[in-house]
Amino acid sequence: MERKTFYRILLAVVLVLTGIYTLGIMGVIPFQWSYYITIFMIILFFYLKLDKMSRGEP
Repeated sequence: MERKTFYRILLAVVLVLTGIYTLGIMGVIPFQWSYYITIFMIILFFYLKLDKMSRGEP
């Protein structure tokens, strides 16, 4: 998959997860969902950061 397409799909996923996270903070859905979304976002951040570093970009 082309990198640009991957990032567009990832953006859509992150926006949906952000909405679900917000609902968890407000108490509409179980807060535990927000907890797992936070863990996923942290792992995603480190994956993208390491991927960028492995390609030699600053």
